[in-house]
Amino acid sequence: MKIESYRDIELYAKRFKSDKGNEYQTIYQHTVDLLNNMEKLFKEYKEEIEEGCKRLQIDCEKLKYLLRLAIIYHDLGKANSKFQQKIREKTRAHEVPQVKGLSKEVPHNFLSIAFVDLEDEIEKGNIACEDFENLLFAIAFSHDRDFDINYQYFEKYIYEDVSKYIENQTLKPLLELLPSVPDRYKMVESSNYTYRVINQLRELMLKDSYDLSDKKVVFRILLKGLLHRLDHSSSAGISAEEAKINDFPEKVEVYLKRKGSFTGFKEFQKKAIEFSEKSVVLFAPTGSGKTEFGLNWAFKSKLIYTLPIRVSINAMYERLTKVFGEDKVGILHSDSMIYLLEKYMDLEHENQELEALFDSVDLAKNLSLPIIVATGDQIFTSALKWPGFEKIYSLFLYTKIIIDEPQSYSPESLAIIIKTLEEIINLNGKFCLMSATINPLILKYLGDYAEYIQAYSDEELKKRYSHIISVKELSVLDCVDEIIEYAKQKNVLVICNTVKRSQEVYQAIKENLKSFEEIPVVLLHSRFLDGQKRQKEEIVISNQRKNGIVISTQLVEASLDIDYDILFTELASADSLLQRMGRIYRKRPYNESRPNVIILIKEPSGIGKVYQKEIVERTNVFLKKFDGNRITEYDKKELNEYVYDIDALSTTNFMSKFKKAYELLELGFKADRKVEAQKIFRDVVTISGIPRKIFDKNFKEINEALKKINSRSTKSIEKLKLISSIRKYTVTAPAYFFARGGASCYDKDLGLYILDCEYDDQLGLIPPKELEQSDVW
Repeated sequence: MKIESYRDIELYAKRFKSDKGNEYQTIYQHTVDLLNNMEKLFKEYKEEIEEGCKRLQIDCEKLKYLLRLAIIYHDLGKANSKFQQKIREKTRAHEVPQVKGLSKEVPHNFLSIAFVDLEDEIEKGNIACEDFENLLFAIAFSHDRDFDINYQYFEKYIYEDVSKYIENQTLKPLLELLPSVPDRYKMVESSNYTYRVINQLRELMLKDSYDLSDKKVVFRILLKGLLHRLDHSSSAGISAEEAKINDFPEKVEVYLKRKGSFTGFKEFQKKAIEFSEKSVVLFAPTGSGKTEFGLNWAFKSKLIYTLPIRVSINAMYERLTKVFGEDKVGILHSDSMIYLLEKYMDLEHENQELEALFDSVDLAKNLSLPIIVATGDQIFTSALKWPGFEKIYSLFLYTKIIIDEPQSYSPESLAIIIKTLEEIINLNGKFCLMSATINPLILKYLGDYAEYIQAYSDEELKKRYSHIISVKELSVLDCVDEIIEYAKQKNVLVICNTVKRSQEVYQAIKENLKSFEEIPVVLLHSRFLDGQKRQKEEIVISNQRKNGIVISTQLVEASLDIDYDILFTELASADSLLQRMGRIYRKRPYNESRPNVIILIKEPSGIGKVYQKEIVERTNVFLKKFDGNRITEYDKKELNEYVYDIDALSTTNFMSKFKKAYELLELGFKADRKVEAQKIFRDVVTISGIPRKIFDKNFKEINEALKKINSRSTKSIEKLKLISSIRKYTVTAPAYFFARGGASCYDKDLGLYILDCEYDDQLGLIPPKELEQSDVW
């Protein structure tokens, strides 16, 4: 076939589905989108990026130049017949001539580096030898694929197919953007050309060092990560960066004044602005205003705000959209699309408005909004170096991160967080880690990188208290009558360590309440049907009743702005207990003389599984001396420091788990996929299932919805609505349900299971008998 027959073929990079059918975007159009997005990114955060490059001793202009080249080169490899045939509809595939003997497609990212002429670039002074490898690495591994093509086949692919597209009309304007236009005849005639390209690929695959103390590695990560971000956002048809927020403190102040009773920022909140160019660790009692500190500290940078659980993420998202507007804040967790859809549906938006959700979610997924509220696994798993992790790390050239409530993470997760923060410091990242319970491990590993700030001095902390505690040699089940007595006049919060214990307490209270039906009782834990759980969360958060009882688990500990009158809690680890106390008299002075926090130390559930035994024992020893006495904020600080004393814990299971995880990361452990990394970080695998009884009752509705979801004719927004309609019947269960025969897969594509266990509207999911004795239930 003559070369000229390749000249007029439209070369596509992307295929999109729309209401009109399939639409296509050429390689040239897609590349121009990336270039425009790059200009917007560097314009929006120009000051921050230039300052970041300066601190890292990186030539900002060189970074921009190489990124521009990487953008132009990265999809040139799609100019091959196999890819062009594959991307077209079957009826249009004949437009592309095929070469005999080429049966297997070579991934376009590997073909793209064949367009880069090393000798010409270096001779013209466009690229130094030391930069060239970084450029090739970014292009070749812009997608995660194995290179398993032999030399002869690769040579034939380039010689007989790829080289013929260099003179293509739709590729020509793109090639003219390069400092040197690729030469087809040089590709074909140079006997060692393909051999050199393959050798370069194989050498690059061995360059897997991620030592961020090496400036060359930092440069490579930034270059590859920025290319990922620009490619993903442009493919989604959105900007890589939306307009930034130029003054966080001003927005926060306006919002607080609008709420009323705002007399100015507290001293420590003002100090946040002074430390905005540094990383900080903030110790602040619950309810003292640490969120406002964190937002002031962000000042005018792009911000990622992390929290450990979805319910607190959703609450923080709602809060920040009220401060900055919905167009400035994104939410990112595994169910964020469904959460936003249901939120919009509740407000009865039209379908046209619901369509805007896709843009909103895409902006969040691509980290394009000035504020992203996310669960930790979305960010900190980057330390596990899953393929494409550079996309996250490249943000920290100009982005700050807040870690709120780090005490809620397991020792393994804490090790991953610390390792991530150590690495992003080498990328110019700044962090604000803030809590009422700072683990000494954080100060040991991160203390040299951050300023330590207390919201109040030790002397002030000694004067501040909201709680008088009582430590009782009773179980929570022994206190049912006392809980009911308090609930006649007060709002009582009961927190258990396991779902099973919370169910037992609820049953006991309801049984004893038969003559007091006027006392409302709510049970909230993670194993209710999704629709019911949301309703219960709203009741607990609104807290509009004059009296009543809420029975819950760790679900209400972290960052929920709730304020109850009295707490009954099982003995747990110090950090959990302190967070639980923070839900009682959160923003009110306590002037009574009797205890408002009752800690029950007899046979607490979940010890050894949910909570480390050694940690709980040390907590118990410290708290006993406060029985019947007030506990000041300074005492709470001392409690946390005593319980998590590094030397005292050196031989414990807690420290062993932490060190093992940290040392694995130090040795360069890598996850094969992001999903695998997220499972390691969460340290728990769950499944989404429908209890058999619920499934049978709603069989017709569920199956009709599944048929429509799996139909190609159903529009995306309708599919999401249908998924939402099914999700209200699902409950989250531990993955061991499936392993032990308690669940069976119903729809593999949706990851939907049928749970062979009982479900009660009042109690939630009830485990099979063989699982009832599980300590983590």
